[in-house]
Amino acid sequence: MTSEDWFEKGNEFKRTGNLAGALDAYRMSIKMNGHVAAPWIGLATVLEANSQFEDARECFRRATLADPNHVAARLYLATSHKNLGYVEDAEIEYQKALELDPQSSDAFFGLGELYEDLGKPEEAANAYRKAISIDAPNCDALANLLGLGRHIDISADIDEAKRLLDNLDKREKALVGYGLGKAYEQNKIYDKAFEAYAIANAARKEEAGAFNHAVFDSRIEKLIDVFSEKLFTDRSDWGNYSDRPVFIVGLPRSGTTLTEQIIGSHPECFGAGELNVLTDLATATPDRLNDPNTRWPECANELSETLISDIGRDYVSASSVQAPFDVRRIVDKQPLNFWHLGLVALALPNARIIHCSRDIRDCGFSIFSQNFNLQQRWATDLSDIGHYWQGYSRLMEHWKNVTNLEILDVSYEETINDTEAQARRILEFLGLSWDDRVLAFHENERAVQTPSRWQVRQPIYTSSKAKWKRFEAHLGPLIKAMEKHQ
Repeated sequence: MTSEDWFEKGNEFKRTGNLAGALDAYRMSIKMNGHVAAPWIGLATVLEANSQFEDARECFRRATLADPNHVAARLYLATSHKNLGYVEDAEIEYQKALELDPQSSDAFFGLGELYEDLGKPEEAANAYRKAISIDAPNCDALANLLGLGRHIDISADIDEAKRLLDNLDKREKALVGYGLGKAYEQNKIYDKAFEAYAIANAARKEEAGAFNHAVFDSRIEKLIDVFSEKLFTDRSDWGNYSDRPVFIVGLPRSGTTLTEQIIGSHPECFGAGELNVLTDLATATPDRLNDPNTRWPECANELSETLISDIGRDYVSASSVQAPFDVRRIVDKQPLNFWHLGLVALALPNARIIHCSRDIRDCGFSIFSQNFNLQQRWATDLSDIGHYWQGYSRLMEHWKNVTNLEILDVSYEETINDTEAQARRILEFLGLSWDDRVLAFHENERAVQTPSRWQVRQPIYTSSKAKWKRFEAHLGPLIKAMEKHQ
């Protein structure tokens, strides 16, 4: 077989879901001819599918070395840089792609997202408009452009979005609907904003499927059953004893990014962003046990002291990749890590947990207005959001009751009412001395890759508190969920 034959074999394995076979085939293709980009790209995409993002980035880099004029390789590498926080490298690669192909709408779109992450609205808007001009209507770029209305004039873009909305497919209708909702909300046209958000969520729900309450409830019950108080008592001296990890958890839009920005502005802390490391370690536990017939979390009881220690060590290593060697705390602000606090309690018993909370009427509506990925089916319906919040609240109470983790509750409302008092409270919890820089978090120039990227680049403001009242007539399910919970 030739190098090309092995490459096609890798593609075939990947299409059928045989990732191990695809890896072997791509590697054989590279071994026979390492001077073409395609097998390196194939290998990288499989590694990404397996959450080996740093390894994938290196393979994308090797693809550009194999063929320096390969535009797609440049774009893959740029996006990999961006997603992993290497923003300077990402910009260089996007610009190299544009040197090779000045009409690459994908390169301009990637630059737009990068400039948003860096808090550069005018540059972002220019890049998005260039992408649209090359590849109209380019709903991805249009949707992001509509979200920049606080910073630039988007009146013509609103008109274009209104014209397009009814004739788009499900995916594009969701994108433009979320963007149009933000544009209306920024202009204080609240009923039209909610209408646009409702259209977006209906399209996303049709695309992704409905949220299954029974499956969700079963998952909560399983975790509570598996992670009993006895399990932690019997393993009280297990795990990796590093006190470097800090986990910020909660619902999305509950103030996790704001909290991370405050902590990350302290010179002894490093904000690592939203890491997927903990989820990857949890779901890979059957591999450690060499038992394909088991699954997480059922297999938690089967993990030995050595395996638990290895998991803790692997988390510390993976989360430290970009952190300066001398920082005392590394902050992982993946909100949905609340699912995995049982594993944290076993493998990282000295980790600190900051649990962010926010009025569910504000938090829930903010979730409803955001373009989350297809896996977050619960985020497309107000009743589902209320149900998810109740289950998450129950699970958090369980972790507090059965683990010895140090957990600090931080209220979004209290943080914006008295930021310094909450910042002092957080730093004391983390064992850190006071530093005035934590109050100037909005001046932090590092990239922010969450929907809160623009809010955290401003001094604290209170306009997001009780914002739900502007939409009260539409928020019956969230209001009912809160009343039931009280």
